[in-house]
Amino acid sequence: MNAAIVHRGPDHAAVEPFGRCVLGYRRLSIIDLDTGDQPVANERGDVVAVFNGELYNFRELRRELEAAGHEIRGTGDTPLIPHAYEQWGLDFPSRLEGMFAIALWDRARDRLVLVRDRLGKKPLLYARLPDGTLAFASETKALLRLPDLPRQLDLEQLDAYLALQYVPRSGLRAVQKVPPGSYAVAENGRIRVERYWSPNPASNTVLLGDWVERVREEVTAAVRRRLVADVPLGALLSGGIDSSIVVAAMAQASSEPVRTFTIGFPDARYDERPYARALAQRYGTEHEELEVEPGPELVDRIAHAFDEPFGDEAALPQLLVCEATRRHVKVALAAESAPRAALVPLSRSTVRCGR
Repeated sequence: MNAAIVHRGPDHAAVEPFGRCVLGYRRLSIIDLDTGDQPVANERGDVVAVFNGELYNFRELRRELEAAGHEIRGTGDTPLIPHAYEQWGLDFPSRLEGMFAIALWDRARDRLVLVRDRLGKKPLLYARLPDGTLAFASETKALLRLPDLPRQLDLEQLDAYLALQYVPRSGLRAVQKVPPGSYAVAENGRIRVERYWSPNPASNTVLLGDWVERVREEVTAAVRRRLVADVPLGALLSGGIDSSIVVAAMAQASSEPVRTFTIGFPDARYDERPYARALAQRYGTEHEELEVEPGPELVDRIAHAFDEPFGDEAALPQLLVCEATRRHVKVALAAESAPRAALVPLSRSTVRCGR
């Protein structure tokens, strides 16, 4: 299972048993390069976790936990997760700000906790096998390494795909997704799923000008939080309003020129390079352009990367620009839909951006 997702993290891997629970992970080293390997444990070793993603408020959480008496190794975000669970129990996910999938084993309670970030940017799936074993992974292709996993297609999800262009659960009846903003707890032979966060509508009495300033502040703060890394950073620049806003915020927050990457096509109708070039010149970025002409073989690669029906044609050029960017930087900021910054770890072969 771990070998099936090597593209998610080529820098380090581990598979370790902890009594009835076995945890595995792949690492793409971004923060705490020397002491950030996993699994991570508390002082007694009876709470262990593996983690995919990044916590943007880890420094504040670390200070709070250390003030409460916890001894946390390293300098990064991952080692604080078992201590956060010790301190706040099943409420700990509500204290986390970031994008993450977490698997945590509490040996004393014989409890497995699977946690997914608020908007579901990081994938996390699980399946109950016929013998009662619970398996979980970041991608379906890892679960498919299990010979006993039932392979029946979920026709309701096929119907959902035709309506939504993605599947809310998965393509297989046996495989479930931990919902965004939720955690799944497996104990006493049962699995329960609970939501720890929901979006709340804001007041409609705020003036338009105040909303504009609020969005500006939030996007700028979001970009600054995502600039924390111990490896080179870049940005995917399409020339559209979303990526232009992110690059502008990066340029304002960085003392060095931002590295930007754009993909272009021979057909001028789909080529955004002139717009991206103008933005790169405006903010003095180190700009790289790549021209490609996608062929049918790209569809098979996209299908392998996503593991399930997914109908957003933007995934095709995004795969190519991420592969090109990976030759220069390890992490790139990207923007999708209404201005929203996302940290995109660039693997050796594929990239998956949560919807």
